Amino acid sequence: MARQLRFPLASPATTELRMHPYLGLVARHWAFVLVALIVGAAVALGLSQLVPKGYAATSTLYFSINYGESGSDLNQGATYAQSQMLSFAELARSARVLDPVIDELDLSTTAAGLAGTMDVRTPENTVVLDIVVSSGDPELAASIANATAASLTDAVQDVAPRNADGRATVTVRTVENANAPTTPTSPNTRVNVVAGAFLGLVLAILIIVLRRLLDTRVRTVAELEAATALPVLATIETDPDADAAPVVTRDPAHPAAEGYRRLRTIVERLRRETGRPTAKVKQPATTFAVASTLPGEGASTVAANLALALVEAEVNTLLVTNETVEGVETVVGWPDGTPVTTASVAALIAANQASYDVVVIDSPSLSASSALTSIGQVVQGVVLVAGRGAVHSGELRSVLEQLTVAGITPVGAVLNRVPSTATRTASKAPAAVRLSSREPLPALENN
Repeated sequence: MARQLRFPLASPATTELRMHPYLGLVARHWAFVLVALIVGAAVALGLSQLVPKGYAATSTLYFSINYGESGSDLNQGATYAQSQMLSFAELARSARVLDPVIDELDLSTTAAGLAGTMDVRTPENTVVLDIVVSSGDPELAASIANATAASLTDAVQDVAPRNADGRATVTVRTVENANAPTTPTSPNTRVNVVAGAFLGLVLAILIIVLRRLLDTRVRTVAELEAATALPVLATIETDPDADAAPVVTRDPAHPAAEGYRRLRTIVERLRRETGRPTAKVKQPATTFAVASTLPGEGASTVAANLALALVEAEVNTLLVTNETVEGVETVVGWPDGTPVTTASVAALIAANQASYDVVVIDSPSLSASSALTSIGQVVQGVVLVAGRGAVHSGELRSVLEQLTVAGITPVGAVLNRVPSTATRTASKAPAAVRLSSREPLPALENN
């Protein structure tokens, strides 16, 4: 049984932002967040225009105690007045004060209803009382505030204690009469717009995060590592022309080509782990299988470009794939529907071990074929390719469990088709490499 390679390599640099995953997620959807913020502010502005305007009028009263003539007596009187301010505030909201106001202004409400439109304030450590009345009619608000102040003055005179001369010990003076306000106090359009924008922002972030939490597709290096517990050997940027020809020979300056060269470097290090050739003894070829969980994740493209990158580094390489690739020695195999056995692959590898340093096998997808579980024992390394956004974490874990049962541990993973974050500066070269039609590989036919 071939020795399985394991290479605990640190994750390579990636084109994705290295920040908190949720901050990076929100940053990638900045346009949606901006639209939600603007919509929230616009909705709040519109609702503020529809809500009836409210006006507040304030009447201010001053309370004093008629007690003695000495400084000590006056001081005691002021202290007593301060202690009674809360009582006067409650009296201002009582039916005794408000019923006369309702009768005087002919209001169609009750004392409790009128008290609900009123805010009676007593600033701390003062003998001042503010009667603030809110209404949609500024003139009515001022009239109610002034009428309430007058009614409270009369009520205090009636209920306040009297001295020996029969005079009320509490004096109430009007400091400032209420005037009809010209500026509405509600709705507060500025505050509402800010609150609407904030709510839109929070809602957008909540939608983005919930959508991401419910979506198990693998999109980042961190998610791929978490789903597979494998080191990510390389990230390959998206290449729109990947189906036309391998990017390593078509456009060597493309960021994707650099990704394949990074993968090549790791493969070469893995190859050296199998042993170093001596002057007299040539080591057998190191065999790598490149596989994906689902069809269409780009495993064949990765295998072809990896083989070409090895050839570029003057590593004698054989590629086993479905289609002939110019620029690298290719054995066309894996015909659709053809079962693959360990013996057939072992015979192929044995026949080519003396001629090549590395054999790269383009394996069928793990979900569509059990070929890899059959041949995994005769290869030294398995590279798992994950197409960004194409495979779910549960699917990856499922195929890894199948490989584990078969005694196969992939050496690492490759995140494929990562969106480009840099502007390409190199011009595209003519597509000199073409893929030929499929031909079955006799060595891999049914035994």
